[in-house]
Amino acid sequence: MTDTEPKRPGRPALLAATPSGKRVEQWLRTLALLAGVLGLLIGLFTLELVGRL
Repeated sequence: MTDTEPKRPGRPALLAATPSGKRVEQWLRTLALLAGVLGLLIGLFTLELVGRL
């Protein structure tokens, strides 16, 4: 078996596919914001249902 693709200098393939810490932080902030909005909507929906009792 021979490798037909030439070796590229730089990071190994697995590390090259790993996102940077800054990018991960952006995604976590986005997910936290979405979770907060979803929690607020669920809370308001629950209050509406309790208020109808």
